[in-house]
Amino acid sequence: MKKDQLYAVVDIEATGASLGRDERMIQFACVLVKNGEIVETFDTFVNPSRKVNKTIRDLTGITSKDLATAPYFEDIAGLIHQLLEDTIFVAHNVGFDFQFLNECFQRAGISPLTIPALDTVELAQILLPTADSYQLKELTSALGYDLSQAHNALFDAKATVFLLQQLDKKLLTLPLVTLESLAELAPSTTAQTALFFEEALARMQAEPQDLKEDLMIVGGMALKKPQASGEQELHRKLPAYPYQDKDKKRLFDQIGLEQRESQMQMMNDLFRYLKKENPEHSQLMEAAPGAGKTFGYLLPALYLATPQDRIVISTFTKVLQKQLVDEILPLLNSRLPFQKTVALVKSPSHYISLTAFYKKLKTVSARGTEAKFCMKVLVWLTETEEGDLEELGIRTRTPHPFWLDIRPSHRLQPMAAFEETDFLFRRSQRINQASILVTNHAFLARDWLNAERLLSTNKLIVDEAHHLPDVVDETSTVTLKISTLLKELKNLGNVEKEDSLLHQLNTQAVEAVKPYQIQALGMAAQVLLEDWEDWGIQWVEWLISFKDYDPKVIEWKEKTIDLNTLPMTLKKENKRIKTALDELIYVSNQLTSVLEDQPETLSNDSKRLLTRLQGLTDLAQTVSKRLTQLFFVREKGSLTGLRFYSKNPMSTLTFYRFNQDVRTESLNKLKDAKHLILTSSTLSVKGSIRYIEQALQLERTAYVEYASPYDFSKQGRIFVPSDHYPPDSSTRAHVTLLADQIEAVVKENPENALVLFRSQEMIQTVHDVLKQRGRLSHKTLLAQNISGTPLKIAKQIRKAKEVLVLGADTFWEGVDFPEDELRIVIIARLPFDSPDMPLVKNRHRLLSEQGLNPFVQDMLPRAVMKFKQGIGRLIRSREDKGVWIVLDRRLIDSSYATAFVDSLPKGLSIEEEPLDTIVQESSAFFGQKEKD
Repeated sequence: MKKDQLYAVVDIEATGASLGRDERMIQFACVLVKNGEIVETFDTFVNPSRKVNKTIRDLTGITSKDLATAPYFEDIAGLIHQLLEDTIFVAHNVGFDFQFLNECFQRAGISPLTIPALDTVELAQILLPTADSYQLKELTSALGYDLSQAHNALFDAKATVFLLQQLDKKLLTLPLVTLESLAELAPSTTAQTALFFEEALARMQAEPQDLKEDLMIVGGMALKKPQASGEQELHRKLPAYPYQDKDKKRLFDQIGLEQRESQMQMMNDLFRYLKKENPEHSQLMEAAPGAGKTFGYLLPALYLATPQDRIVISTFTKVLQKQLVDEILPLLNSRLPFQKTVALVKSPSHYISLTAFYKKLKTVSARGTEAKFCMKVLVWLTETEEGDLEELGIRTRTPHPFWLDIRPSHRLQPMAAFEETDFLFRRSQRINQASILVTNHAFLARDWLNAERLLSTNKLIVDEAHHLPDVVDETSTVTLKISTLLKELKNLGNVEKEDSLLHQLNTQAVEAVKPYQIQALGMAAQVLLEDWEDWGIQWVEWLISFKDYDPKVIEWKEKTIDLNTLPMTLKKENKRIKTALDELIYVSNQLTSVLEDQPETLSNDSKRLLTRLQGLTDLAQTVSKRLTQLFFVREKGSLTGLRFYSKNPMSTLTFYRFNQDVRTESLNKLKDAKHLILTSSTLSVKGSIRYIEQALQLERTAYVEYASPYDFSKQGRIFVPSDHYPPDSSTRAHVTLLADQIEAVVKENPENALVLFRSQEMIQTVHDVLKQRGRLSHKTLLAQNISGTPLKIAKQIRKAKEVLVLGADTFWEGVDFPEDELRIVIIARLPFDSPDMPLVKNRHRLLSEQGLNPFVQDMLPRAVMKFKQGIGRLIRSREDKGVWIVLDRRLIDSSYATAFVDSLPKGLSIEEEPLDTIVQESSAFFGQKEKD
C-alpha cells in the first residue's frame, strides 16, 4: 500500500444484492487504514424505510428494532461522503459496494464518488491463486483470521482490512520480474485495482530484493526450481522390514499410528507376496473399513520399492491419489529410517506448458479477461513444483479456452529455453527416478492402450479395486456429446457477429491470411452449424418415434443403434455431417498453417486469434475421428447407442460405442503385472469373489479378508422402519414421504447426517421439498452439485454445525469425513444400478449371451458391494458411534435380502421398529436426553 495514503475499507449490507433495483442500505461500515494501521472506524445501521425480509435479517443478524431506531441514509449521506473523500475505496467485491453506494448518494441528491477503488476479491484471485474459496470468511480463515460474524458490515470490513494487509505482504514477496509483468497486465483488473500493483512495483524498484534461492528466471518468467528427486538412503543397506509385531509396534509408535491386528497381518501378507519371485496368482485383499488398508499396503511397498523395481499404486479418485502423495507418503518418508522417491502420474492435459503460456503472455491483450488469468498464473509459477493446473482449481474440462490454450499440444514444439524446466519434462524425470508411482484407475487404463507406456511394472497395487471393471468399460467406450462442438461453432460465429472469432479474424486483417480464406471458413462454419443442429434434431426425433417412448416421463431416454438397420435418411445424414466437418477442418488448417510456416510475419493479435482457431480445429478433428468410430466402423462385440435427458434433449444428446476388443486388451495388460494386488473394503459378496474375478477375467487368485477392529455390537445400530410405504420411488407421493422420513430422523437430533441416494435427480427433488418447507432451517443443508462439489461439501462440513448432506455417487465411499463428524447415515434405496444405463445394458447383454443371469451375476453383487461401502461411512475409531437407517424394506422382505444382511459387519444386527421409535432409540444411543 502507498505510504501515507488513506485507504477506506468499506462493507455494506442491504435489502438485496442487486444493482439498479432500488434496494436500500441497512448497514454501512468503514475502516480507515494508513501505513498499514487502522486509524478510524465508522459503523452504523441505516433505516431502509421498508420491511426487510427474514432471509436478510437471518443472514446479517440485524433485527427490525436495530433498523427502526437507526438514522435514514439521507441524514448521514453527507458525513459518509466527506469520510470517503481523498481516500482509496477498498471492498471485497468492489463492483457492488462502490456502485451501490453511489446509487444511494444519487437518491439523496449528492454527487457520486469519483475516488479510486480497489477490489480485494480480484487481488486475492491473482495473489492467492490456489485458494479453495474467495468468499471473505473462508479466505480469511485460511489465512488465520477468525471472522466470527460474517455478513455484519463492521466485522466484514475489519476482515477485509486483514486481507488487504496480507495481500500487500504477499505482493512484496514476489520477484521483480513477476511484479513487472503484473503491473503491465493490471489494466485488465476492475476499477483502479491496477494502482495496487503499480505502487508495489515502484516500491520494489526503489528497494530491489535478491531473487529467492528456490526461484529461477527462465524466458523472462520467475519459476519455482525443481526439487532434487534422488533417493536419500541413510544406510548402505536398507533396514530390515519389521516383520515381528514388536518391531512394528516400535515403528508404529515412531510414526504415530494406532496398532491394529488386521493391519499388521495385511502388511506381512502383502510383503510375503511381493517378495515371491514368480507368484502363481493375483492377490485379492479385502480390508474392512477401519482395518488400516492404506497403511497396510504402503508400508511394505516402501520397504521393497526401488527405482529399478518400482511399484505402481492406483487409486480410484484423484482426491485419494493426491492425499497419498501430499500427506500419507510424506509422513511415512519423514518417520522411516530411509526415504523413497514418489511421483504422481497424471495425463499431460493436467499440466501447464511453459512454451504455450509464454506465447500466450506475449500476445495477450492487457485489458482482456485472459490478462487476469495470466496474472494468476504468473504468481502461481513462483509457487508450483508440478505445474498441475488442478492446483488452480482448473479441471481438464474447463469453460474458458485460455486454459486449453496453455496446455501441452501435439502441434506445439517446446522452446529451447524451456526444454529442461517445462513441467512435463519434470514429470518424466520424477517418473524415471521414483520408486513408487501413484496414479488413478482412469489414467492406468488409458496407459494400457498406449504403445509407449509410462506405468509398465512388475508390481501393481490397485486400491478400491471394485471400481476397476467400470473404469475399464468407460475406457473402452467412445463418447460424443453433441453440445461440445455446437458450443465451439457458436463461438466461432460469423463475420457479422461482433465478439465472434470469425468477426475478429475478418476485422483485424490477419497477416498472410487472404480475405477469401476467411469467407470460405465462414461458409464452412455456417453450413456445419446448421447441419450439426439439424442432425441432432433428427436423431432425437428418431428416438421419440418408437412406441415405448413416453414424453410425460422426464428421464434419460436411450436407444441402441443397429448400424445395419438404421433408416437410410440417418445413414445419409451421418455421411453428410462427416463431409461438412472434414470441410471445416480442411479450410481451417489452410488458415492456421501460417502459424507454423510464417510465424515471424504475424502480429501478437494475429497469433492469438489463429491459435484459438487452431484449438477449435483440433477439437473438430477429434469429433471427426469419433464419428468414424461410432458410425463407419463395424467391429465384433461393439455396441453403438445414444441417450439424452428428455427435458433438455439437444444439450444432453450423447452417442457412445463400447468396444469389447479394447476391453479385452486392457484386461490382458492388467495381468501383465507379475505381482498384482487388488485391495478394497468391498471385493466379496457373501464371502465369494466370483464377481470381481469374472469382471476382470482373473483366472488364478488368492483371497484374504481382514476383519474390522471395531465392536459394532456396541458402536453401531442399524434400523429398518417397520412402517410400510409405497415402493414406487418415482412418484411425487414417495418424494414427499421420503422428505417426511428424513425430517423425522434429523429434526430433533443434533448429530450430522448423510442421506445416500442413487440419482442426482432425486437429490434435487428432495432438496427442493426440504427447502420449501423450511422445517430444518436450524440445520446446514448441503446437497451434491447444488451446494458444490463433494470436495467442497466435505470442507464445509468441518466448519458447520448440525449438517444434513444429500449425496450420491462418491458420497457412498469417495468422500472422507473427519472422525466423529458424521454419526447418522440414511440409505434412501438399496443401491441397484439402473438397468437403462449404457454400460449396464452392455454388461447384461454380454452376460445373457453367455447364458448367465444378469441380476445374479451383476446387479445383485454390485448393489451389495455398494451397500457395504455405504455402511463403511460410519465408525472410524474405537470411540466412534453410528446409526444407519435403511428406508428400503427390500432389505428385509426381498428374496435376495440375505445377500445384503450377510454383508453387514460382525455384531451389527438389523432392528425393525416404527420410525418414531427409531428416532427415540437413536437419540438415546448417542446419549441425548429424550424429549417429552
